[in-house]
Amino acid sequence: MTLNWLHKFSDWNPQVFRELKGRLKRRNVLLTVLGSLTTQIFVLLCFWSTLPVARPAVIGDDHHNAYCTGKGSYRWFECLYDSLGNPIVNWQRWWFDVFQAISWVLPFVLLIAGVYLLIGDLGKEERRGTLNFIRLSPQTSQKILLGKLLGVPAVPYLAVLLALPLHGLAAIAAGMPISDVLSFYLLTTAVCAFCYTAALLYALMGGVQGWTGAVVIWMSYTLFYQLWHSWASWESSWSNPTLRLQWFYFLINGSRTTALAFALLTLGTGTYGLWQAVNRRFRHPELTLLSKRQSYGMTLCLEVWLIGFVFQNFTNYDRPFEYLIWLGFCNLLWFMVLFAALTPQRQMLIDWARYRRERVTSAKQFWSRSIVKDLLWNEKSPALVAIALNLLIAAVVVVPWILSWQRYSSPRQGLATIVLGSTFTLICAAIAQLMMFMKSPKRAVWAASTVTAVVILPPVALTVLQFSYTEVPLAWLFSIGAFTVFQQGVSITTAFTAFLGHLGILSLLSLRLTRQLKRAGESEMKALLAASRG
Repeated sequence: MTLNWLHKFSDWNPQVFRELKGRLKRRNVLLTVLGSLTTQIFVLLCFWSTLPVARPAVIGDDHHNAYCTGKGSYRWFECLYDSLGNPIVNWQRWWFDVFQAISWVLPFVLLIAGVYLLIGDLGKEERRGTLNFIRLSPQTSQKILLGKLLGVPAVPYLAVLLALPLHGLAAIAAGMPISDVLSFYLLTTAVCAFCYTAALLYALMGGVQGWTGAVVIWMSYTLFYQLWHSWASWESSWSNPTLRLQWFYFLINGSRTTALAFALLTLGTGTYGLWQAVNRRFRHPELTLLSKRQSYGMTLCLEVWLIGFVFQNFTNYDRPFEYLIWLGFCNLLWFMVLFAALTPQRQMLIDWARYRRERVTSAKQFWSRSIVKDLLWNEKSPALVAIALNLLIAAVVVVPWILSWQRYSSPRQGLATIVLGSTFTLICAAIAQLMMFMKSPKRAVWAASTVTAVVILPPVALTVLQFSYTEVPLAWLFSIGAFTVFQQGVSITTAFTAFLGHLGILSLLSLRLTRQLKRAGESEMKALLAASRG
């Protein structure tokens, strides 16, 4: 029976079986069991030491403790004693604190250890050359990657499973509803799936240092846990209107069910997007992280998700431009990601330029060459037009909200901010594409450094030179500081002049890129013709 079960399991996903067989060895299992049980005993002893002691020897001494049952406030209560002098302990509160402590430790172990192991495992496979061998196996890429997700963190999974009985006992003793415990498990699973998929993507992009991912997770885990803990305090959220979180007039933290559903939907959508990039990168390491078609759908989803947090009742605030600044900052980060995900490498651009050169020689009209369609959908073509379409998608989602400002702010200033922000983003995209066409092996570093400098240095330089945005607004309109200028108000002439300047810079960069592509296509064609004649 056991052999039949093992055969079925290995047939379902051989990669999982391979990972489990290599990691769940006797020594590893024994150390994991010992470590998990020792940690649980240590947690119980730590909390046991905080319990109140027997009645003090000196009558009248003030004795307070967090787990006493007398009068008090917040975490300190007066201790009451029975006839034998033993303190009356609030065991429900004590078990609740034990439950909270274990609830903090379990995701910490899963996230830190899991991310570290996944990045290190893929890095080791890449160094040994076995990752290419795995790609050649008859298994689908999705099964292989799923096997990595389920098998590589097998040891942390085992350690957490051994702690679940104590966690469940603490929840029962504390009087926790079963729905709260299940919500915690569901949310932890969703967060782990998101972080593990991101770890796979990082490793496939060349990251081999597992400690880097572990440090990032460790630094962000505290923020995540505090958010979850604050959402668990529903009574304070209901009584304090400032803690209410809305999305398209829908109160997210109005109840535990709605908050959990929104968190799972958000994490699930993000995990799906990361999974698409991971699956694509694993199958075709030479291609871009995302296809242009995928980027359009992801941008639409992100914009709808973001606009939901700012599309609120204007009676709650009278300065919607501040929300536009927040929205613009989030979009800037997203489009920086798109630069890296959509910008093709030098050899891909050369192949595309040669392909376009062959099509040009056999066609007579511009539209018959369908270059627009090529720029929008072809994965080897330059990413500038695709970035422009992503910006258009973002604008289509945001503009209706800006037009609803009529009574509270100037929609014209908001629309001008969107236009100049889009042209500035296109300039950054053109610079990134030009940098990626360099012959230098460090072109990715050059592209990232140059775009970062273009974004950060202008406002820093203007601030150091003490050029106020009220005195020289035109200079600020050529940087991300344009948000501040439009928030304070700027003339139409100045805004139009800046727009023409943006178009001029963008035209020069596009012309430069076009000439380089044309020259590369001609050189490649000449080399191919010379080789065929020889």
